[in-house]
Amino acid sequence: MRDLALGPSPCYHGFLPYYPELPMSPATPLVLSARAPLYHCICQVLTPGAHLLDAGCGEGEDARHFQQSGYVVSAIELDLAMARRASRHGDLPVRVGDISTLHTVVPFDGIWACDLLPCLPASQRFAMLAKLASLLKTGGILYCNVPQGERLAPPEETDPLDTEASMAADELEMLASLSLHLVRQWQAPLPPKPATQAWRHLLLRKGS
Repeated sequence: MRDLALGPSPCYHGFLPYYPELPMSPATPLVLSARAPLYHCICQVLTPGAHLLDAGCGEGEDARHFQQSGYVVSAIELDLAMARRASRHGDLPVRVGDISTLHTVVPFDGIWACDLLPCLPASQRFAMLAKLASLLKTGGILYCNVPQGERLAPPEETDPLDTEASMAADELEMLASLSLHLVRQWQAPLPPKPATQAWRHLLLRKGS
């Protein structure tokens, strides 16, 4: 595993070992099957063997899927209890800590940041995107998502984004300032969340 380091933070910092004794609530095959189109979108552009960071891995269902698909997976989770379950779920070391303090000697080939931005106030999303961009190698791929109608980061406009998941010019400029460029954007549910809730899904590539 590549050398990862974390800066100061009040939470525990370190890799959790494999915890076979911990109870867990694994994702059902139905949920994993429903998420298959999301997995496929990044697997199309990242070859097996690439090093992928699961940023905010939760209980590790996604990390485990990518691991079983042939990717080298690193994971980080702020919540200690979830990180323990993730280490059990994926049988992989999970770093406990804040992504904003994460550093890596060798940039990642890809970052899976599913449900990460929605957990942050809009005012903090730009800083998080900047951090994720700094962890990517040139040419690396970032997947992220936000609820339909929300912007990636301020400034927010009065009118919500339309139902076609369009990308506003100011968002493109904001991403370009981080050397991130839109590869693909689409609207779809985010299993296991309700199918009636629409999400904007984005694939971004880091330029030089």
